[in-house]
Order: sequence, then C-alpha cells, then structure tokens
Amino acid sequence: MKRIVIASLFGLVALAAALQTDVAAEQAPASGAKAGYAPGLGEFMLATQTRHAKLWFAGNVQNWDLADYEIDELKEGLEDVVKHIPVFKDIPIGKMIESIMDSPIENVEKAIKAKDRAKFVAAYDKLTEGCNSCHQSASRPFIVIQRPATSAFPNQNFNPGRK
Repeated sequence: MKRIVIASLFGLVALAAALQTDVAAEQAPASGAKAGYAPGLGEFMLATQTRHAKLWFAGNVQNWDLADYEIDELKEGLEDVVKHIPVFKDIPIGKMIESIMDSPIENVEKAIKAKDRAKFVAAYDKLTEGCNSCHQSASRPFIVIQRPATSAFPNQNFNPGRK
C-alpha cells in the first residue's frame, strides 16, 4: 500500500511538472524570439551623466577627438530618450530635451571643432545649466549636475599624450 501511495505521489509530481512545462512553453515568445530590454529614464540619464563627465575630462585636457566622441554619444543618448520616453509621468521629457538641450549641445560641438578650450569650458557650463534647467522643469530640482571634480574612471587616460 505504501508503494502505491509513493508511486501515486511521484506520478502527481511528474504530471504537475509536465503541465508547468507546457504552460511555460505556451507563454514563451514564438520562434525563439526574446522579449527586448527597454531601459527606463533612469538608465538613460545615468548614461548621460557618465557622458557628461567624460566630456569634461576630455575637453579640459583638449583631447578633442575624445571630446567629439563623448558629445556625440551624449547627443545620441538624449535622442534615444526623446524617441523612447517622450513623456514620463505626464512630463513632456522629449520636448523639454529638444527645447532646452539642443542649443547647448551645438555650442559644445562648435567649441570642440574649433579646438578652443575657453569656448569649450563656457559651452560645457551652459550645457550643465541646461541639464539642471531640465531637471527643474521636470520637478526634479534635487538632481543637480556639475563639473566633475575627480574622475570616476581611474582606468581611462583622458590625456594619452601625457602619462
């Protein structure tokens, strides 16, 4: 009798496992397709903050190639926000970015192309003001961006001509 109960229990467990597998297979995306990852606004802004810092370190030491790369990456990241998260909690993030950030980004690009450190510093500071203005407008005044004082990237040499 004990063997019949144990065998029945094993049978029920096997049946439950088989049913669970069938349900999981039905819920999985068809033809091996995977659900895509969609970063949230916080992930986009963290990447933007990283690019903002690296932009400063590159431009400050006049590494114009790296500065050009970083402003382009920063710009692309903000374009992704406009495209993927145009509205966040009823705040028109996409329109705010376009109206507040496009001009400061263009001025940074011009300073980089001119290879003019003084113009770069002034344009970078205006870009930073734009970030903070956007945060204020989005009811996030507690997010305050500034020039980085020290690098969070000890494994990157921003001035490879000098060791």
